[in-house]
Amino acid sequence: MEKFLRLLFIIGVLILGGATCTRRPVLEVNAPPVKTDAERATEEAKKVFAQLKAAGVDMSNGPCLSNEVIPDWVADVVHWPRQAIDNDPANQCPAYREGKARHFVELDPEGNFIRAY
Repeated sequence: MEKFLRLLFIIGVLILGGATCTRRPVLEVNAPPVKTDAERATEEAKKVFAQLKAAGVDMSNGPCLSNEVIPDWVADVVHWPRQAIDNDPANQCPAYREGKARHFVELDPEGNFIRAY
């Protein structure tokens, strides 16, 4: 009986030891999620919007906020629903119009997210 109990103890230790070895390291579990370019560009666009709004820039006419909030991304203010003024190339960010940036973030005149493309 004593040998049987020792054997059960050893099996238990092996099972528990094996379970602890398969756990992920604490650092990996707590690592922050990786943000997409669209998420990073949106965060930056909102920061630029807040700075310009605080400086008194009128957002009602849909200005370009930045020709590069992050590389290859511009930020623009548009209306929701869209108005004809928003589709006028003269009111779009020059870097996007000229092909220097391929992606954009659009915020409404209150700074709310509309889309990132």
